[in-house]
Amino acid sequence: MRHDVILRLFAMMLFSLALTGCIHYEHNSAEGKPVDQVATIQQFDKHLTIFKIDDDQTLYWLSRQNEYRLGAGVHRLQVTRFISAQAQTAPLAMTVELAGGRTYGLYGNVSSNRWSFDIRDVETGKSASVIDHLNKTP
Repeated sequence: MRHDVILRLFAMMLFSLALTGCIHYEHNSAEGKPVDQVATIQQFDKHLTIFKIDDDQTLYWLSRQNEYRLGAGVHRLQVTRFISAQAQTAPLAMTVELAGGRTYGLYGNVSSNRWSFDIRDVETGKSASVIDHLNKTP
């Protein structure tokens, strides 16, 4: 009898682990909102992952997210690039303005040991990046 319980527990743990392979992340700004008020960011570059959204850490260390859902509006994203399974870069930050009901892609660019990323609307190709007016000098 005891072995049955242990085997069931082990099977449930394996099943749970299998489900965490690729998941989506839903930011608290999207919770409980209708689809037309939620923007989706799809991860098209497998080396990139969103590390933080508005200073809220994503669950990137738990499982690889392939889709992020955020409430429409302005958000501050921090993205890191994985160099290998054990090594990653320091995060880069970007402020984006996302429209509800739209789907965006997370795209990366590597050039001579430097990297960058962009969040673009998958239909129009338009960047969602917002220029930070606080850092501009008159």
